[in-house]
Amino acid sequence: MKSTQQFHTYIRGVILIGYALLLLKLLLTFNLQNFVAPKMHGYLYFALGVFFLLGAVQIIRGTSGFHAKGQCGCEAHEVPRGLVRPFVVYSLFVLPLVTGFLLPDQLLDGSVAAKRGVKVGNGLFTLTPHEGERSSGKAVEAVHGGEASLDPVGTFPLEKDYEKLKDVIKQKEKIIVRDEQYIQTLSVVDEQLDSSIGKEIQLTGFIYKDEGFSKNEVVISRFTVTCCVADASVYGILSRSEDLATLEPDTWVQVSGILDKAEFNGMAMPVIKHPVFKKVEPPENPYVEEFYIKVE
Repeated sequence: MKSTQQFHTYIRGVILIGYALLLLKLLLTFNLQNFVAPKMHGYLYFALGVFFLLGAVQIIRGTSGFHAKGQCGCEAHEVPRGLVRPFVVYSLFVLPLVTGFLLPDQLLDGSVAAKRGVKVGNGLFTLTPHEGERSSGKAVEAVHGGEASLDPVGTFPLEKDYEKLKDVIKQKEKIIVRDEQYIQTLSVVDEQLDSSIGKEIQLTGFIYKDEGFSKNEVVISRFTVTCCVADASVYGILSRSEDLATLEPDTWVQVSGILDKAEFNGMAMPVIKHPVFKKVEPPENPYVEEFYIKVE
């Protein structure tokens, strides 16, 4: 019984060390943000230290002559007996660990967006409007009077206060959607869509094509993560362009074009017309964070 309990203690220690090494791998390869939102990284740093500490303690106990019963002094804390039950129990912990080391770190892509739908402001769509409903019904001209262009992202102010951001966007002739305020900016555009029509908008994202889209329609999309990829949502703006539509799905692009609106299911949504674009590499952190408005 003593050797059996020591063996189980040793195996549990190895599993804990394994999870610590998996976290360490993600940290050293800078891939942790592909799975967990940056605001949660502090908890994982803490977990890394705890896993190493507890794993080391378990391995020492499992390989030393020390043996003790449960802290209460009874025989109730027995290890699983037989072969099948321990194998099933430990497999639940070992299989995720093995797949974590063997499978490549991969970003979420359009196949996930197709299952979850794409959010635009406060709306959700997976199919675009019918041909007769697509146009806002008026010619769209850029407010600044020129053609769309790709400008440095840093030229647009960073504003954490949502209400102040509304004022900034209302005053600007060109809206640049920065990663730090990606969802906030798209939400403001959705709220102030009528006053935003004709303005230029620039954003970076991956190409998403839905089965119901026309040949010239794509969505410039980004995944938002609250805690981890399990709660990821997809935000974006519809764009109409023959050139954009020729790109492969999941291609990362920086796009700038003129804002218009379309009706879908009785709800207006923004659309980018006459875009200019260039292919770009995925950003260091491909996901953007969800935001919540504080209610006083």
